[in-house]
Amino acid sequence: MGMKHRHVPSLTLALFATLGLIAAACGDDPDTSGPPVLVVTGGSGGAPDASAEMAAGASESKMWAPNPYQMRFVAGADLPALDSDATSYSLSAGSYSADDVTAIASVFGVSGDVVELGADVGGGYRIGSEDFSTDSLRASGDASGFWYFSPKYDESMMSRGCTIGASPDGTVSSEPVECVTPEPPANVPSDDEARSMFATMVSDMGLDADDMVLETYADEWGASVYGYLLIDGVRSPLTVAIGFGGEGAVTWANGFLGDIVSGAEYPRIGTTAGLERLNEQVGRPYPMVRGGVGLTIDDVATEPATDVPVPTEPVADGTVVGVTGTDVPATDVPVELEVQEVTIVAVEEELVMLYGQDGSIYLVPGYSFIAAEDEYGYTPRYTVSALPDEYVQQAEPIAVDPVAIEPAIDPAVDPSDAVIADADAAALVGSSEAEATDAAKSKGWDVRVVSRDGEDFNVTMDYRSDRVNLTIVDDVVTASTVG
Repeated sequence: MGMKHRHVPSLTLALFATLGLIAAACGDDPDTSGPPVLVVTGGSGGAPDASAEMAAGASESKMWAPNPYQMRFVAGADLPALDSDATSYSLSAGSYSADDVTAIASVFGVSGDVVELGADVGGGYRIGSEDFSTDSLRASGDASGFWYFSPKYDESMMSRGCTIGASPDGTVSSEPVECVTPEPPANVPSDDEARSMFATMVSDMGLDADDMVLETYADEWGASVYGYLLIDGVRSPLTVAIGFGGEGAVTWANGFLGDIVSGAEYPRIGTTAGLERLNEQVGRPYPMVRGGVGLTIDDVATEPATDVPVPTEPVADGTVVGVTGTDVPATDVPVELEVQEVTIVAVEEELVMLYGQDGSIYLVPGYSFIAAEDEYGYTPRYTVSALPDEYVQQAEPIAVDPVAIEPAIDPAVDPSDAVIADADAAALVGSSEAEATDAAKSKGWDVRVVSRDGEDFNVTMDYRSDRVNLTIVDDVVTASTVG
């Protein structure tokens, strides 16, 4: 049931027969009477949830930098086996329409013509301005139908630090500038108020907040609510998220439109084997494709960075032998890695997202291993696929010439002389992190991420007129400032 469907208690899905939904992306079935094999290009089953910036990283398809420590997960309590068969689900491209986009846009007061976007920008739809001069909403053309709302750009909503104005000729004064500490906006919603406002808005979208696991983050600058959709009572990675600012104004929002259908039932490996898989996928300091499909360094086509040594073979005592890199000769000198032991205190069923070769998105049975609450009140969750290996097949990699995808830099632009206008920087709001980074670099700008998913990073206080500072929430740029 996608978001176009009205109230669906607990999203109890019993729509279609099992095999036909996923057969388009199947490989050789190990048992023709059983569920199909899923041919995938990646997934998110071996990492902590999106709000945790852990060693697993944010993308299953990229080379991971070596972890400064090696994580080892141990069971601190008797965990239920959870080894019975469980249902999978899927989302297919084309399961939502322009009318569905219009309905979501109306929740945020966005009106106007629906513009269908070309395949060169990923397809999908847009309502509202392209340059963020007015409120706008965009929806992707993939199976998830990921949408995000961006309010009209207002510099006052985003500025939290000093700014240096440019003179009429475009240069920046070298005179000292007195920085004024900005004041937080007035009447930012509390946790409870944000949850109540969130519940009202998702109801207008045809969903029910009672069918979600809600996580709320709030401070004097803003509040945000993340709703993880429950499917047949099981938490999924599909979310609706809304941010609120001063006077309760919506400062950003995102969600999904893809229609969810039930699929095949799969056997599960059990939580003992699941914990072993978690140690293999998250505990090791080299890349994995999540969801039960593993890669070694030799399987990854991307060249490692020249200044980052890549560990090639972990051993039992926590050291790594044979460190190599583009400019680093092979060596037999062990590299010591700190082993961080994480005690698992509970486990829950959770659906894991895998990306099918045919463009479908699969939500397959998984486990979320839960560690004890830390000193900051955060409870870490580590999610891994529960599918046996024989039901997941990695698609053949597509050879890509790295030179062909390198952003083109205008040779007429000297980055050291660049002065970025605030409005130009703000035009990156609403883009994905990768899109914003490529767009900025193509103009000769420097880029840095100053905040991601509510975590502010330590950055230098120098001002640079050729640099943009990005705030990222759920892989969407929600703020972009010069400096």
